[in-house]
Amino acid sequence: FYRTTLVQYRYLERAGPDADVPAIVFAADPPATVEFYDELLDVFSKRFRVMVMELPAMGFSASEASYNFDFRQTNDDVAIFLRAVAGPNSILAFSCVATLAAIDIADRYPELVSRLVLIQGGSVEAFARWKAARDPKGILARPVLGQIAMSKMAPKRMPDWYKLSAGKREMVQPFCDCADDTLQRGALWPLASAYQVYMDDTVELSRPSQPMLGIWGAADRSHPDGNMELCRNDLGLGKDAFVIHPALGHAPEVEDPQAVFEDIERFMELEA
Repeated sequence: FYRTTLVQYRYLERAGPDADVPAIVFAADPPATVEFYDELLDVFSKRFRVMVMELPAMGFSASEASYNFDFRQTNDDVAIFLRAVAGPNSILAFSCVATLAAIDIADRYPELVSRLVLIQGGSVEAFARWKAARDPKGILARPVLGQIAMSKMAPKRMPDWYKLSAGKREMVQPFCDCADDTLQRGALWPLASAYQVYMDDTVELSRPSQPMLGIWGAADRSHPDGNMELCRNDLGLGKDAFVIHPALGHAPEVEDPQAVFEDIERFMELEA
């Protein structure tokens, strides 16, 4: 654990063979918690000092009452964690909506980030489309009602989420079992608050100067049609900087850590 004034961060860390190699930091994608990432830690620790963190008020990263899910507030606090725990020049390998945090942190705190790996990532516009597709009736987007609905539906919504988003069908049940266990133990999945506050459609992001790699699991059915191309085009990623895995889903780094490890190794060799 690492505590800031707003959040007690929960994370796993595994040392690599070379102490001088910068850290690579993954962000657990709720309802996933760090328990999902054992195989990834095994694979990436062959080369990197690797970390998996739970974002503010997600999983077991408990937050203070003064934390309000604001986009800049959240990212500023994550930057405090990165500075203290990961150190400078880290590789941020964030996924889904957290890729917006990675882009913002890389732009405003460039000393903390040497490269970006954006997994199922995109622009503010792309995630506005994704949010609308996932909450078509706007229930989660409504204050108070959304929070009440999410608290009641989270255990039921979770299996449907993995059936929709996983590429490897044999992984659906293990995903569900792990998430069910952690949710029962008190893990947080405040999707309504993230929808209402963090995913602010008016936020403007600058393109960071660091090299960026996009990784996309094309078997992820949670994104509306065309979102993959929208994400790639909005991020300005060329052919060599955007990898598509046809058989993998929303969490390719969990479904096939070795394949994603090889993607990142190739990316680093090209950028060397």
